[in-house]
Amino acid sequence: MKKAIVLPVYLKVKNIEELLSSEAIFSTQRAVQSLNILNDQDFTLILPVSLDLQWKDNDLLLGMENALKKEIKPLRIKKTLLFSSARLEGLRAYLKKKNFKEFSSMIDLQGFSKIRNTGLLLSQALSIEMVVFMDNDEVIEDPDYLRTASEYLNQRFDGKWISGKGGFYLNPDGSILLPPRRLWWDIVWDKTRWMNQTYQEILKSKERLVPTPMLLGGNLVLHCRLFRKIPFDPFIPRGEDTDYLINANQLGFFILFDSKLRIKHLHPDRTGTYYDEELKGDVERFLYERHKIKRGLNLNLDPYPGYFLKWTLYPKAILTTLLLTLDYLLKRDWKKAGGSFSILKRIFQKKEDRWLNYLRFRDDWERVMDRIGEEEMGEVIEECWV
Repeated sequence: MKKAIVLPVYLKVKNIEELLSSEAIFSTQRAVQSLNILNDQDFTLILPVSLDLQWKDNDLLLGMENALKKEIKPLRIKKTLLFSSARLEGLRAYLKKKNFKEFSSMIDLQGFSKIRNTGLLLSQALSIEMVVFMDNDEVIEDPDYLRTASEYLNQRFDGKWISGKGGFYLNPDGSILLPPRRLWWDIVWDKTRWMNQTYQEILKSKERLVPTPMLLGGNLVLHCRLFRKIPFDPFIPRGEDTDYLINANQLGFFILFDSKLRIKHLHPDRTGTYYDEELKGDVERFLYERHKIKRGLNLNLDPYPGYFLKWTLYPKAILTTLLLTLDYLLKRDWKKAGGSFSILKRIFQKKEDRWLNYLRFRDDWERVMDRIGEEEMGEVIEECWV
């Protein structure tokens, strides 16, 4: 199979000097360098790079892109494609020219789903058959990682075709279970507890490949039969990985968890602000997914995310929001208290039917992927090679 590793990179900087000294650049270099351990080097590395500037300056974007290429080039001599925000308008113009104007506005490098979708469009242009997603705060330590990733893919298992696989994150010490969060306001929510229960059930299985209610986007393998038909949902704020599992299942695709597929996760320290923002995104996400699964699902989502998709989501979200607001009030952080209280608006506001918008986007996705498969989009990516 023709393989690609897609490694999204998010950079919010003001100038080239700040970019080159950023933690994200160090992490990205570390992730790219870790690929040299792989026994199988026959793959294309695709780097969709979000350069988030306060103002639009294409010359600055191109300068940043060139600086990035110089940093990446010594780390990997073989095929590497770097697609940054400087090239985004070119891709959109290509799609508009092919009569996909409305679709083109949904292609972006901002947001977890959108940057992953851009990686899939580029993979299709390169006729990739197997895409492996990893994140730039991860490293590969298993020389046979790609062989493990490709095993059983697009083969029959339990009477069904395996179209994708998920795997574990390893903590810096090599463990799998997430450390407890120890946030008093999180006592009812406690997402970590339910994720760990899911991991424990997978680890207890005697089988290597097991059905799963969740996926991890930084250790995810997709076959072209799947990603040519199913995009990530651009309307979901976070949790796009597990949401992808739901979307694939609703069209009859089979994604399993491979307990042998492991990658080390070296994320930076997470602050209270991180968990605050995570809660806001999760509330919106679970409300959306709860609406989505009412359309039918042949998949058991317990323990996680099923715990958050029942009617009890509403009282849990309200109570957790009030406790978080109280926590900020006790700390006399009035601004953050007001910000956390705004989560309640997300709970009670009238929900727009984004699911129908996603269905329209998915229909366009299939047609776009067919067109790209025929034409290979050479004019868009020819300047992107490192």
